[in-house]
Amino acid sequence: MLLRSTIQDETIKVSIIGFPAVGKTTMTKMLAQKETTKKYVPTAGFDLKTVKFGPYKLKIWDFGGQKNYLKKYLEDFVVGSDLIFIVTDSTPKNVLNSRQLIDYAKEIMEEECPIIAIANKQDLCKKDGRMNHNRVADLLHTKTIGLTAIDSDERIRLMKTIENELEQVLERRNRKE
Repeated sequence: MLLRSTIQDETIKVSIIGFPAVGKTTMTKMLAQKETTKKYVPTAGFDLKTVKFGPYKLKIWDFGGQKNYLKKYLEDFVVGSDLIFIVTDSTPKNVLNSRQLIDYAKEIMEEECPIIAIANKQDLCKKDGRMNHNRVADLLHTKTIGLTAIDSDERIRLMKTIENELEQVLERRNRKE
């Protein structure tokens, strides 16, 4: 079932936040069905992609992960999001740092905006000590989805997550009216 439209212009804002090299741009490209590579090119500022989603347009904001950028601009650009993904590369250090981003996003967003952690690079868990998504969820204390963004087959599962979360947002909006 696709979402019923209660959003005025049928545009849904999805923000993707995380520190450098965690897979935000790869995840954005996967959602937009663009070719991904393993070559790392840092995002300067933000990148914007539009993805057709039933009767909706997902406006996906991929934010650069440099700390000075996050501190200076994130609040201005994340406001108005309907869904926020906090992406971590599943390494212990990055997961712990991502907790700060989750707390910050909760401070600036309304309650109706779901914030979901993406434990990316799950394909590397057994190879280099990254944590599985259950362990990441335990540490972040938020809904967490394991992902391998370089695997285009993961797109359907991620789109289903977006659909489920936005359905809940729309239900909360309808109750407020």
